Amino acid sequence: MIDEPWTLGAESVIYKIERWGQILLLKQRPKKPYLLQAIDAQLRQSRTSRECKMLNVARGLGIPTPAVHWVDRSSFTIAMDYIEGTRLRELVQDVPPKTLEKLCVRLGRLVGLLHMGDVVHGDPTTSNVIVDRIGKMWLIDFGLAEMNATTEMKGVDLHLMKRAFETTHWDIQNEMLDAALTGYKQTLGENANSIIVRMEEIRERGRYH
Repeated sequence: MIDEPWTLGAESVIYKIERWGQILLLKQRPKKPYLLQAIDAQLRQSRTSRECKMLNVARGLGIPTPAVHWVDRSSFTIAMDYIEGTRLRELVQDVPPKTLEKLCVRLGRLVGLLHMGDVVHGDPTTSNVIVDRIGKMWLIDFGLAEMNATTEMKGVDLHLMKRAFETTHWDIQNEMLDAALTGYKQTLGENANSIIVRMEEIRERGRYH
């Protein structure tokens, strides 16, 4: 029997359970009553399957992600590792500036590793980054991730990260972005330049349309 929800996501309900002597998370995508039943089921199925696949793909690229233990496609539920730690969003105001800079550089490196493998996260916000008790950084929530990413898709990914800094951490957004792009460039080298340019172009499009 599953206990009460541990937390709520944008499109999911998260349960924290114990199995086989370890703590796991169950991520369940509930029905959206405002959608047609067939469309809702198809959407939940595709995002559940995508997340399972992309968590494994990202791990193969060297990105620390929770391991998937099982999937229940009938209830659109994924069982995965529970990563004990703190979301980067919650750390931002509590750590010294130098520590925050290092964390953002590391985030940029991880996004860079994804992009080097032609994968985009789809929602690279500070809410989807966990720093565990030994300081290891993990990426979570791959329900919007995609493979075979183009320069445009990677630019959108960076744009979404930048927007997250602007809206959630507006007072130190520039410092966070500069550090993240530093890490990104460290991973991708000169290949980062065209993607960063595309990120800026995407911002300008939104500004004037």
